[in-house]
Amino acid sequence: MRALDVIERLLVTEPVPNDLVSAWFDKPVADRLVLADIPTIGALLERIRERGYRWWVNVPKLGEKGAARIVAWLRGYESSLGPLPDHALAPVRSQPASLLARLRSPETAIVPIEALVVPQALTGETGSNRHPGRPRIQAANDHQAIESWLATKAGSPNTARVYRKEAERLLLWAVIERGKALSDLTVEDCAAYRDWLSMLGRTDPEQWPFRVAQAQWIGKRNTPRFSPAWRPFDGPLSASSVRQALTIVSSLFEWLVRVQYCAFNPWDAVGRKLAASSDAPEDVELTRVFSTGQWDYLMAFLDTLPADDATSRLRFVLPFAQSTGLRLSELVDASIGRLYTMPLKDGLGVRWMLKVLGKGGKWRAVPIPSRVMDRLREYLARRGLDPDPLANPPQTPLIARLGSPRPMTASALYKTLRSVFHQAAESLAADGKDQEAKAFRRATVHWLRHTCGAHLASSGVPVNLVQKLLGHASLATTSIYTETDDEQLWSEVESRV
Repeated sequence: MRALDVIERLLVTEPVPNDLVSAWFDKPVADRLVLADIPTIGALLERIRERGYRWWVNVPKLGEKGAARIVAWLRGYESSLGPLPDHALAPVRSQPASLLARLRSPETAIVPIEALVVPQALTGETGSNRHPGRPRIQAANDHQAIESWLATKAGSPNTARVYRKEAERLLLWAVIERGKALSDLTVEDCAAYRDWLSMLGRTDPEQWPFRVAQAQWIGKRNTPRFSPAWRPFDGPLSASSVRQALTIVSSLFEWLVRVQYCAFNPWDAVGRKLAASSDAPEDVELTRVFSTGQWDYLMAFLDTLPADDATSRLRFVLPFAQSTGLRLSELVDASIGRLYTMPLKDGLGVRWMLKVLGKGGKWRAVPIPSRVMDRLREYLARRGLDPDPLANPPQTPLIARLGSPRPMTASALYKTLRSVFHQAAESLAADGKDQEAKAFRRATVHWLRHTCGAHLASSGVPVNLVQKLLGHASLATTSIYTETDDEQLWSEVESRV
């Protein structure tokens, strides 16, 4: 009876922060948490409160779905563990600006733009570069003008984030470093910002010519915006990144002039020669590409993986991405409803095509090879769907989450493909092929797009057709895939030495 009494009390015990995760979660999950330096329930709560919704990113083999189950379990014990913050329950990007502002104490400091308190004299309401008269936008100050500009930018969420990031950086620099409103910036200020961007993070502290120390602008990568440790930079920018930033902020001012918020664009008088750049020399050959041999090895490596749902998805996704050259956002956006067939001009049969919404909201038609369609049919059958693609609901994603009808997110697909690249690298290293393994360790999802273009160009496909497939706005961008005679040159030299 005493034993039963003890057991009864144990059964109604609620978790407390000092409990080990192994006491509450099954062994595989607990082991993954411990490997991520989360040994206790308290450490788990601290990680979630610190990093928010994406707290699970650095936990091995724990995806968004598994993390959501853990969060739901924790919310069931709020009486003993306390409530979780709102930013732990949904991605920060989906949260309204008002909530983000509440997560940070508003101040005049290097903080996210939604928490920035701009002194009245620096708001831009009376900026020296303001256009006389009322502007053509509903904006009384510089911050509101930036928001109006961002609202006019159509395109992918990634593009929108890049524009917001550059506008935010310039506004912070103007207010914190320069002590000026955005609409007070002169040609000399813009030239100084160009130099500041190119020198940030790569200049000795003793040689740093600006007022605010470099370290105050730079933080760790992937720090949530609601964290006090957030900074607008995570290290020095490459020369190409600096030039992209200057192009974006110049386009901001060009738009402000067009809507009669600013009188002139000071960036028109600023050159693009950078003050400092210690970047490594640019690759003279296209290196971010899987060679034919590397690609064949990767396909063979897939055959060694367990025949489960995850492998079935990979066996479709990799050939699909490599043969179509789709961007990451385009891959996860693809659905059954975008597929269609067209009769062949010569003989019987059909060709499969996919409608793709690319950059700038432009649609293009992308061919799907027969071998990839065969992989798709196998993948659909594995998901319990009709192997005939068009017999499924139009909203069915081509790439789905495991055990779910919902489409895979771009970040999850990126993480999954990077993982298989690293697994292939470890397999090569185990066979003593360390040099070959290095390429797979460096590989990213975008390599698949480059591989598509390079393999087509080397096969003699006209460059204008490669441009059409990849959705490049400029033929000059596609021409990088045609400069592939370096190996032929090597072969000629090798045979004569």
